[in-house]
Amino acid sequence: MTITGHMLLLIVLCGLVTLIVRVVPFLMISRIQLSETVIKWLSFIPISLFTALVIDSFIVQHKGMQGFELNIPFIVATIPTVIIAVVTRSLTITIIVGIIFIAGIRWFF
Repeated sequence: MTITGHMLLLIVLCGLVTLIVRVVPFLMISRIQLSETVIKWLSFIPISLFTALVIDSFIVQHKGMQGFELNIPFIVATIPTVIIAVVTRSLTITIIVGIIFIAGIRWFF
């Protein structure tokens, strides 16, 4: 596959938009003094988002079908990933291990 100038420009622009969307809110919030109530409320957001993402990945619904089913490969990959997360307490290592496990499962099955 070759990359044309238009594709490269599109990739760079998408990267810039993603960077802006992720960095600007942090820059704006860093200049504002937040109350203790707001800080406490914000502390629950990461775990809530993480839980929603994980549960959304555990349960799948196929297009045109009724009902839901469990995503067994994802659940199997989650088990060692959670163990590594607890042992290492490193987000980077946890993400790398999770990606390796899900890639391995998808490669072999």
